[in-house]
Amino acid sequence: MGAGQGYGMDLDRAVLQLHLGARLMTTGVVRRLPVTVADRLRGPVAAPPQSRRHRGRDALVDVLRRGGIPAGVTTFTLHDSHELAFVNAESLVLHQLYWRGEQGWEPQLLPWWRRFCRRASAILELGANVGYFTVQGATAAPHARYIAVEPYPASARVCRANLALNRVESVELVVAAAVAHAERPQVELHVPSDQLATPTVAFVGTDTELPERMSRHVTQTDVVPAVDVRSVLPGIDLLKLDVEGQEHALLAASRDHLRTRKPTVVVEVLPGTTRLRQLIVDLCRDDGFHCYVPRADSLKRLELSDLLGASLLDRYGCQDVILSAEPHLDR
Repeated sequence: MGAGQGYGMDLDRAVLQLHLGARLMTTGVVRRLPVTVADRLRGPVAAPPQSRRHRGRDALVDVLRRGGIPAGVTTFTLHDSHELAFVNAESLVLHQLYWRGEQGWEPQLLPWWRRFCRRASAILELGANVGYFTVQGATAAPHARYIAVEPYPASARVCRANLALNRVESVELVVAAAVAHAERPQVELHVPSDQLATPTVAFVGTDTELPERMSRHVTQTDVVPAVDVRSVLPGIDLLKLDVEGQEHALLAASRDHLRTRKPTVVVEVLPGTTRLRQLIVDLCRDDGFHCYVPRADSLKRLELSDLLGASLLDRYGCQDVILSAEPHLDR
């Protein structure tokens, strides 16, 4: 290892320590925050969006959300949607939802996910995390068969609690890592050190396309059960994948089902996922799919050249795409 490389690693570790230290300080403040004060801060502001008061509140909430949820909160409803409730747990997703409501986590995708769930008869969600989209989807489609797969045990426990809190009984929760070929009954699941307090990223290390910035600093490795994705596909007509760099492998293993059944597919497309992007192009070119980016009130047909090279988040404000055999969803 050269001196420059060693210096870079030391600097990287120092930045991580500062980041974690700042998070701990903010967490200490937020945990002691009275619930009544937090509720006023996260609720609607009686002022125009561009007013100084509104911008100041948003800036304060942006700081507070990094500290989690006040310790006095056991469960909470979204301030902009009181129908659903969620537990207080160490999860970046839940922290965002507590402070930002439905605008806190993938807001462009959410209404389309609910719409496609209502149209589906059998739903498979790979990478359920703490169950936010699971609760939303199963509530929108209570009569659909719903399988949710989540490998990280801590996230799965929170997912199960959120399902119970919302009286959702239609979901079969599978606590396992979905893999392309289950050659072994178990696989290793890696958790980066800066995710231990708020687990959002947990990934299978083999053949991953997870960006390096999200996969470095792994200090925890768990052995978890594996489930072959092909074993849970029969009958599925709506498929969602958010599996931290394994999307290309699971879609490739599902190719026969995609070609014959033509399910609607919702898939996260992170930067640098070359194989996933090329596979989506192949599905559109060879298997009759069309690719759309969700907007708040519409779907935009995505040019395949954009898919291969563009940063979807920078260009469209969203990292998910929707694959459908329907050619005119954007109308």
